[in-house]
Amino acid sequence: MIDSFSDSFSEARHKFLGASGSIRARLFTYGRDDLAGKDGEYLACDVAVVGNEDAPSAAFVISGTHGSEGYCGSAILHRWLVTRDAADIPDGVKIVLVHAINPWAFSHKTRATENNVDLNRNFWFGDGTSGRENPSYDRLAPFLHGSARVASEHLGAYEAYKDYLDANGWQIEGESWEGQGTRQDGIFYTGTAPEWSNVTFRRIVKEHLASAARIGFIDWHTGIGRYGEIVPLIFDEGGTDESRAAMSWWQLARPGNNAFRTGAVPAYEGLLCRSIRQELPASRIAGAVIEFGTVDDYAIFRADRLDRWLRFEGRDDPDHDRLRADYMNACCPEDVAWRRFVLARGPELIDQMVAGLCAWR
Repeated sequence: MIDSFSDSFSEARHKFLGASGSIRARLFTYGRDDLAGKDGEYLACDVAVVGNEDAPSAAFVISGTHGSEGYCGSAILHRWLVTRDAADIPDGVKIVLVHAINPWAFSHKTRATENNVDLNRNFWFGDGTSGRENPSYDRLAPFLHGSARVASEHLGAYEAYKDYLDANGWQIEGESWEGQGTRQDGIFYTGTAPEWSNVTFRRIVKEHLASAARIGFIDWHTGIGRYGEIVPLIFDEGGTDESRAAMSWWQLARPGNNAFRTGAVPAYEGLLCRSIRQELPASRIAGAVIEFGTVDDYAIFRADRLDRWLRFEGRDDPDHDRLRADYMNACCPEDVAWRRFVLARGPELIDQMVAGLCAWR
């Protein structure tokens, strides 16, 4: 069962393409001719479509927005494809699966694009977040941007980080996560222009969803939540038809804001999922960013700090690859029980969305 997980971009892509063929999906490839992967491999975002092309409803499932988290999303897509049959897709719904929308980051096992842009902060619209200042991030940068050579450096930074937030308010942490456009070597960097993955995602939306009057989406992520916890983040305002639809699909009593220390989801700017409505304003669109919890808060802090350090200061560290593997274990744990949980629940969440779309009027 856990063979749906992969250790490299090439392996994940091979599995996705093979599984898509087994269900007779229509395949579309959006390749990168400007960049190669970590091992020189061809980079591409692949899209598999199952069901009637002109169906009035579409289930849209996205993996790899944050490249390192794409290994989990890829495994879910593979597991869904090899355990479902095209004949069982309900009439009136097509399913669009996006594999590795951020292929460079997927291949390099890092969060952000080749330009260190956090793709999930890059979908600003109009003036949006381009060059966005974030004083809260600036306040926390001294803790996030330090050395990561030995464990004591992480621990000291985390203890100082916690002391600072205890004294000044934990809302600063949430504000820092919203996106910043002034520190190109920082975390949550918005960039100043649309990334390749941004342009490609908008193209995928227009080419594969334009005929759908109703769209349900899942954007797979990892890291938020406790080990073994699923955290759906619904960004439509509570009480709207879209919010109620998504809550009903996954039988939620409340959205995932309880996973945050302040009890509130940060006001993220430039989210990938919001661009679906920007491109297709006439369609009804509901869904969620769905997180699988992995490790505790300290381990997430350490992983984010390590990822940034490896990209900018630690590229020539003799233990670079081992440190990168440590980082990946926070994004996609090797723990067998966790992987079994993901592969059991991930495909079920897709099926629940498909069933909900059939009843959404």
